[in-house]
Amino acid sequence: MKRGDSIAIVCGVILCGATAFADDDCGAPKRLRGIDVSTYQGEIDWTRVKKAGVAFAFARVSDGVDTVDDRFAANFAAMRRAGVRRGAYQFFRAGADARAQADLAISTVKRLGGADLPLVADVETDDGEKLEVLAARLTAWLRRVERRTGARPIIYTSPSMGRKLDAKFGAWRLWIAHYEVECPTLPDAWKRWHFWQHSSTGKVDGIAGRVDLDLFAGTLTQLRRLR
Repeated sequence: MKRGDSIAIVCGVILCGATAFADDDCGAPKRLRGIDVSTYQGEIDWTRVKKAGVAFAFARVSDGVDTVDDRFAANFAAMRRAGVRRGAYQFFRAGADARAQADLAISTVKRLGGADLPLVADVETDDGEKLEVLAARLTAWLRRVERRTGARPIIYTSPSMGRKLDAKFGAWRLWIAHYEVECPTLPDAWKRWHFWQHSSTGKVDGIAGRVDLDLFAGTLTQLRRLR
């Protein structure tokens, strides 16, 4: 998958991204730091990640139904041991069966003890499908996940991809991906963001390479109540 914070942090010591935040709170005066990961980050020392100030993380379950992330199980277990609030995302494929994708994500997460945060549909592509097909299959995924987990899922998308999603998707929480800006641009369907992926080139102690940096718009208590 593909800034600021009122607290200044030295790049390379704990967390750093590509740009600094402005004074504007972007609709979120209180924020928590997080990351999202996949197999591309390799082996992660989650204890060090937690000590670096990461409160939550999302790990990739799969890309559609064909590619299960080979680091998901290890990441998910280690996140819990380290005390990082854990979530999971699935790269959503508009060209694949929505129910099969949802069931794979649900069963994989459940088998590993369940998540602390609602499941995420990572919507980055329409796979060449018509927009009405994308909308219908994404709606089916969201409704099936909510029905089977009891938690309202989250939509991850960018401003450009989000413009392809009609107003009804604003009923679901938004995780917006927008880099090198003072505040994220929201697609028309949404009035606020819950999560903001503000960098794809961050550095976090415990991870050897680059990693996506995220913010949650709220406090730790609010994050714990997010269902």
